[in-house]
Amino acid sequence: MNKQLTYSLSANLGVNNNKVLDVSTGTNPIYQAVGTTGSNNWNTRTIAGQPIGQFVGLNVIGVFQSAAEVQSYVSKNNVVLMPNAKAGDLKMQDVNEDGVIDDKDRVVLGNPNPKYTYGFNTSFNYKQFDLSLDFQGIADVEIYNANLALRFGTENFTEDVYKNRWHGSGTSNMYPSVYFAGGQNPRSNSFYVEDGSYLRLRNAQLGYTLSSSLTSRWKISKLRVFANAQNPLNFFKYRGFSPEVGGSPTRAGVDVDVYPLYATYNFGVNLTF
Repeated sequence: MNKQLTYSLSANLGVNNNKVLDVSTGTNPIYQAVGTTGSNNWNTRTIAGQPIGQFVGLNVIGVFQSAAEVQSYVSKNNVVLMPNAKAGDLKMQDVNEDGVIDDKDRVVLGNPNPKYTYGFNTSFNYKQFDLSLDFQGIADVEIYNANLALRFGTENFTEDVYKNRWHGSGTSNMYPSVYFAGGQNPRSNSFYVEDGSYLRLRNAQLGYTLSSSLTSRWKISKLRVFANAQNPLNFFKYRGFSPEVGGSPTRAGVDVDVYPLYATYNFGVNLTF
């Protein structure tokens, strides 16, 4: 190993097993409506024995491609399950198979409390160069992306929604039409819940220290120049702006107008006389 190269590595890992032991309502769950879901449309639930603020709602099994498909979606008793739906609406599952799609069909959709939190830091020094990298991330966590149903500026959807929306038979079996207010589309459901795991490069700094033979001529003890970047790289599958959503315990992980983190780049000089 080149003696001019030195380095250090450190890492940490946390495991979170979140479970509510007791609630003030006894065996009755505490429901919360967060974001754009509506005052009577609960999308988080807190109940003994389960994670705090877990997501609950209807399970989406596709998008109606035509009016004929709406009429053909029937129960065992040949009753149309979603008679008010239109082509382009989300298709909900009749979980308990009672012939009605209602609150009894709600299922657990996800957990806003990350199972794993981790980070690792590195630093390298080679001759007069130094480099430090700080990474941080979380895994096994979900986000309720309420932004999917928002009209930004009361006019525009996100580019993701526009490009992938249903706009005719066969165009999409995942994204509904932009008429989110129709049918049961606004109800808390699995379409809005997605993976919130991420890995982020929190800080990166590259520096160069001028040789003492040079700086001594200027009567300077040490002169170091550096370039620094905060949040320059982010790795995640989430369809929103940022998977770092936050929120109070029973209202966590719901993304509605959450301002994303920004990257910062700067240059500097360290002088020691």
